[in-house]
This record gives sequence, structure tokens and C-alpha cells, in this order.
Amino acid sequence: MSQSPRRRNPLIVPFFILVPSLIIIGLGIVLIRGDQGQVSSGMAPTFRLPLYDGGVFDLEAQRGKVVLINFWASWCGPCRSEAAELNAVWDTFRNRDFAMVGIGYLDNERDARAFLAEFGVEYPTGHDDRSVISRAYRIRGVPETFILNRRGEIAHVIIAPTTISVLRPLIEQLLAEDVQP
Repeated sequence: MSQSPRRRNPLIVPFFILVPSLIIIGLGIVLIRGDQGQVSSGMAPTFRLPLYDGGVFDLEAQRGKVVLINFWASWCGPCRSEAAELNAVWDTFRNRDFAMVGIGYLDNERDARAFLAEFGVEYPTGHDDRSVISRAYRIRGVPETFILNRRGEIAHVIIAPTTISVLRPLIEQLLAEDVQP
């Protein structure tokens, strides 16, 4: 009895080429995205943020001041817990060489305005339309707080709700530095 040669499945060769190729592509994407982690040092990305009160916060115009940038959302429980603390920071430092801005993240205007009213937020606050600023700072969630020195460099990043007892010494240290912008 003669045996006929075994026929190979025509999909085996493409399978052994396609699967390793997809693995290599996937690893490449992971490695590339890994290089795009949190912005934690160097010059802060500049931006102009339309504010809920109708003004504009221009980060470049704040050069020479210590700047606190807080990313928040009305739906964020930890953001609610830090709201009074951030108000206290603003009340403490607003009359010094200090600027502060709240940047609403993935929120709608109605809910954001209700949040601001509920917590009596007085510092400049606006909405990050199309998440342009959030992407520039590569935030991963809210709340996130960035503190910039007078030169516009990122000095501190806090990825969690924060308090005035944490922020006060950081801000005071930066205000005490005699640094030309």
C-alpha cells in the first residue's frame, strides 16, 4: 500500500510568520509608550487655558512666579477631598509671587461649575478642551498637582490628593529661592 505524502496546511507558514511579527509590533508599542511616562522634570509645557470666569490663564505670562497646576474633575472623589486644602493654599499664597490654576479634566461644564460653587473655589479654573493640556503633561488620572519654580521648570509632582501641610513647605522653599526667570 502506497502512502501519499502528507499535505501541509497552507495556513501554517503564514501563521508562524504573522504571530511573531505581531508580538514584535506589540512589544515595540509598549516600549514606545513606556518612554512617554509622566512629565516630572524639565520645562513645563506652556498653555493658554480659557477660564470659567471668562479670562485666560497664560502659563508663559506667569514666568517669575511659583505656579501650582492642579488637574481635577467634579466626578473625582479624591478631588472633592482636596478642594478645601487647595482653597487654603490659594488663600495663603495668592498675594505673593505665586500663581495657581485648576484644570478640569474629562468633565462637563455644568458639573464643573457646580463643583466650583459647592467648594467655593476662587483660584483661576478652566476646562481642558479636548484634553490638550492633560496630554502635554501626560497625566494618568486625577487629582495630579504640578508645582513649577520661577523659571517654569517642574519642581514637584504629586499624584494623589494633597494637603496644605504637604504643599506649604514645597511652595515656601521655591518662593525663597532667588532665581532669575
